[in-house]
Amino acid sequence: MYFDCESAMPSYNRLMKNAFKLLLLTTIGISACTAQTSPNQATIEPLSSAEISIYDQIAPPISEHMKSPSILVFSKTREWRHEDGIAGAHMHMIRLARKMGYGTFSTENGAVFNKDDLAKFSIVVMNNFTGDGLSPQQEAVLENWVKEGGGLLALHGSGDSSHKDWPWYSDEVIGPTFVSHPMDPQLQEARVEMLAPNHPIAKKIPAEWRAIEEWYTFDSVPNENFTVIAGIDESTYSPVNNVYGDVSDLRMGEGAENHPIIWSRCIGKGRTFYSAIGHMETAYDNPVYQQLLENAARWVAHETDKDGKGC
Repeated sequence: MYFDCESAMPSYNRLMKNAFKLLLLTTIGISACTAQTSPNQATIEPLSSAEISIYDQIAPPISEHMKSPSILVFSKTREWRHEDGIAGAHMHMIRLARKMGYGTFSTENGAVFNKDDLAKFSIVVMNNFTGDGLSPQQEAVLENWVKEGGGLLALHGSGDSSHKDWPWYSDEVIGPTFVSHPMDPQLQEARVEMLAPNHPIAKKIPAEWRAIEEWYTFDSVPNENFTVIAGIDESTYSPVNNVYGDVSDLRMGEGAENHPIIWSRCIGKGRTFYSAIGHMETAYDNPVYQQLLENAARWVAHETDKDGKGC
């Protein structure tokens, strides 16, 4: 059994981070009033000793010979860790990068999110990234990178409920909040339905296909700022969890449009994509899903849909 804990209560570290952010905003607000400093000129205060022990401080060395363009695969976890899914996505992204003519660099070191290093990448893959893994400075760098045209792919656990300490990511990139997933059985086959057949991400994807997955349930469908790419037919699997948590009935509604699992968004000049598929390494053996991820990677990298109709 692959027991999951994504619905756990917020950790002490997450609460401390929120308190730090509140103090930071207060400090910036006071200095802006007294010194008339514009928001873009405000600096983020140095980390406390407690935060230094949590967040990575020294960036990993990136070879000057790394191929360009390149894909950054980031898999740091401070909550539930999907060992199998991380390994499967990692290998898949290496193969996909090779097919696309891209280089790859993988790390769990959050200090890679600095302006100079992030500028070396066209795509960032949040590979089952969970918990409070990035400092406010590192978060801000990634936010700005996306808004300035970067492409972000988030997979499976990267969309769980452990990211509330980072509102931009949890609300603007992911959107709906993870509630739970089925247990006993945990992994089930279900029918996936494409809901945006004319979107570049849907190219060469059949209108309906089947996959075996730990199917996530969310508290809502994505709002109008997102484009829902695919959903699942709840009548083709058992959306029930009687093993843990206080929610056993995981139905979101009849029809695939009421249970989305894959969606995209444009933020500023950048593009984002989230897929709830990817709990096990075998998810990446599905040829339909392989094609969909390739479409998504090319779309967020602006290789396709150059006029932005998908936005």
